[in-house]
Amino acid sequence: AELVGRVKEAALGAYAHQDLPFEKLVAELAPSRDLSRQPLFQVMLVLQNAPSASLSLGELTVEALAAERQSAKFDLTLSLSETADGGLTGSLEYAADLFDPETVARLVQHLSRVLAQAAAAPTTRLGAFALLDDSERRQLLTDWNDTAAPCPQNATVQALFAEQARRTPAATALIFGEEALSYAELDARANRLAQHLRSLGVGPDVIVGLCVERSLEMVVGLIAILKAGGAYLPLDPALPAERLSFMLADAQAPLVVAHTATRAALPQIPTVDLDTDAEAIAAQPPTHPDDTATSQHLAYVIYTSGSTGRPKGVMVHHAGIVRLVRGA
Repeated sequence: AELVGRVKEAALGAYAHQDLPFEKLVAELAPSRDLSRQPLFQVMLVLQNAPSASLSLGELTVEALAAERQSAKFDLTLSLSETADGGLTGSLEYAADLFDPETVARLVQHLSRVLAQAAAAPTTRLGAFALLDDSERRQLLTDWNDTAAPCPQNATVQALFAEQARRTPAATALIFGEEALSYAELDARANRLAQHLRSLGVGPDVIVGLCVERSLEMVVGLIAILKAGGAYLPLDPALPAERLSFMLADAQAPLVVAHTATRAALPQIPTVDLDTDAEAIAAQPPTHPDDTATSQHLAYVIYTSGSTGRPKGVMVHHAGIVRLVRGA
C-alpha cells in the first residue's frame, strides 16, 4: 500500500510535465548513446485503464485486432488492460537477445503471484511476499544444492596421482616450452627421485625444500617428495637469501631438492642436486615406493608474506587438499 502511494505521487508529478518535448528531454539529460539499448529507460509498464468507447459505423462490424510486432522496442514492455470484471489482462514483450521464453514465463508467474498476495494483504512489506512456489523453492534450495559427493577419507595426493597415471598413462601430463611428459613418464621420473629421497631418510612429516626454476623438474620434484612420504616446502630462488635461510630453519627442513644454478641462493644444507645427482637418480627403480604417509600427514608447508609480522609456515595436510580438489 505504501508503494502504491509513492507510485501515484511520482506519476502525478510526472504528468505535470507531460507536454515537455521528448527531444528537449533527451538534450537536457544528454545520456550516453549506445545502439544496443534505449538511452533513457529499458523497461516500460503500460496500463490501459481508460474506458473504451464503442464505435458505430452503420451496418459495419468493427473489431479490434492485435498488431503483431517482430521486434521489441525495449528490453521488457509489460502491457496491461483492465477487464470488465475488474481484472487485468496483458502481455509481456521482451528482447529475445536477452531473455528466453522460459525466463519470461517465469517472470510473469512471479509477478502474478506477488500481485495476488499484495491484493490479499496490502499492508504486508514487499520483502515478505513469496516469488517462488513450492516446486521452485525445492528446486533452488534442495535439488540444485544436492551437491554431496563421495570423498575418499584416507587418500593422499600421491595416491590420487598414481590412480590417474594408471588410468591415462599415455595422456600428456606436463608441457613446458617444447618439452612434454606423459603421465607414465612423469610417474616414472617422480618414482626414481622418490626412491632416491627415501634412501636419504625422507618419510612422513619430513619437510623437504624444493628450490628450482619453473620447469618440468619442478613438478617432478614436487610429486617425488610426496611419493617419498615427505612434505615439500616451496622455495622461490628469486627470494633474498635471508628469506630462504629463515624458511629452511623455521621449517626445520633437513634436505633440499635443487638445481646447480639455484643452489647458490641456499645456505649450507644437504641438497639433492638434480643436475649432478642425475645419474644416481636415474639408477633408481621406476616403481612407486611403499606408501608410508596417510591423509593426516603433511603435504606441504607454505609461508605467509610476513607483511604483518614474522612470516608463519602454514602446514597443509593431504586430507585438506583432497577435500578441496574433489569438492571443486
